[in-house]
Amino acid sequence: MRTIWIILIALLFAACSQEKKADFVTISGVVENPAGDEVEIFFYTDMVANNTESVKVSLDENNAFLAELPLESANFVYVHIPRRTLRLFLSPGADIQISFDASDMDQMPLLTGTGYLESRFLLEYNNEIEAKYGMMAVLSKAGEKDPAAYTEYIKGIYEEAISFMEQDARFEDLDPDFVSLMRASIRYEKYSRLMDFPPARAHFAPERADEEIPDGFYDFLESAKQFSDDYLRSRAYVSFLQSYLNFRVRQLEEEEPLDSWAQAQFDIAMEHFSGKSRELVLAQVVHSALNFGDFKEATAMYEEFMAITEDDHMRKVVQETFEAAQVLAPGKPAPGFTLTDINGETVSLEDFHGQVVYLDFWASWCGPCMQQVPYAKELKARMAEHDDLVFLYISVDTDEAAWRRTVDNHEIQGVHLNVPGFDHPVPSSYNLRGVPTFYLIDREGMIFDNRPPRPNNERIDEVLLSALNQ
Repeated sequence: MRTIWIILIALLFAACSQEKKADFVTISGVVENPAGDEVEIFFYTDMVANNTESVKVSLDENNAFLAELPLESANFVYVHIPRRTLRLFLSPGADIQISFDASDMDQMPLLTGTGYLESRFLLEYNNEIEAKYGMMAVLSKAGEKDPAAYTEYIKGIYEEAISFMEQDARFEDLDPDFVSLMRASIRYEKYSRLMDFPPARAHFAPERADEEIPDGFYDFLESAKQFSDDYLRSRAYVSFLQSYLNFRVRQLEEEEPLDSWAQAQFDIAMEHFSGKSRELVLAQVVHSALNFGDFKEATAMYEEFMAITEDDHMRKVVQETFEAAQVLAPGKPAPGFTLTDINGETVSLEDFHGQVVYLDFWASWCGPCMQQVPYAKELKARMAEHDDLVFLYISVDTDEAAWRRTVDNHEIQGVHLNVPGFDHPVPSSYNLRGVPTFYLIDREGMIFDNRPPRPNNERIDEVLLSALNQ
């Protein structure tokens, strides 16, 4: 500990001797028991594609670091090293020193310097409130309580959260902007947990899934609709916007069948939101549709969004998403690759020229991926007579042994390749955002369908036969 304090003092004096940059924050410190040798400091520049402004620095021989991050306005800033991520709230010009144990999640980090007050409060809030009321622990109560009792339970949690902040000895000294954001985050997280009640009850008490929600349960939405663009830095607020949107879509779906969930989201967002909050939600809808939905439909929504948006940053984010998706649109060449298969043989995409390839990006740790395995076996059996249909699996497992073990234990039949994670050039070339993700590639190596049905979808046979008969 004495060494740590010496280093911290040295860093403090070094920081104080430098001219402060008004549009930067300076973060220095020491990490005990690091699992890696690099620290990443970042904040989110948007909540559409979750792009970040970040800087990475290496720990020195004393596990110390010093980093400067450009920051034009007060925001939540994250300090990440393997096994530990700290959430801070910093304003431009802040110069803080921090020390923490990467292996001890319960240990409070030590903060000193200038502009650290809100961050110290936030760390204590996370330790006392968020750690006490983890999301799954809270939602599990939906399986035990009736709607009225659950509502009172949730209200009690967030009354405690507000009380924790207001009774803090430093409350009067906290930045009013930070206090406003914290109040919004607490309020909208409460609303989200209330809206989570039906699916949480279905998960934790499936025998009660069909019980009706009593009249008046959603009355809180009338006050929740007091949306404000001032809260857009709050992930709880942005998450609630999405929850509210999906709630309204489900209401619409109960009245009449929907032709398209994504289009319904777009239309309802146009109706219920305004200002930058509306632009953010619309951008999220278009971003998701371009990455996971029907490309033709997503393109129409993209064009409508680009015609109405007034936010240049949102425009840029969505345009980049469109350009990335357009490269992989039906009719475009499927990105080529050469990898080593599970048997040690070299396999290239071009080896399957003249055949139809049903490409599945997956991982052994992915629950939805594994849910598709029995359906994929049945599908392959139904398509057994089509020798020109290739079931090609590319795992993104970083644990090669887990990948091999899963293929063997579950007897997954097909051509098996593995790449270590999403950042590998192959998944990157296919704009992989999550797993499972499927592509259907025709005999000429062109993308026939960039979002074909999953094996459990009733349309999958029809789509595969369409590609085979082209």
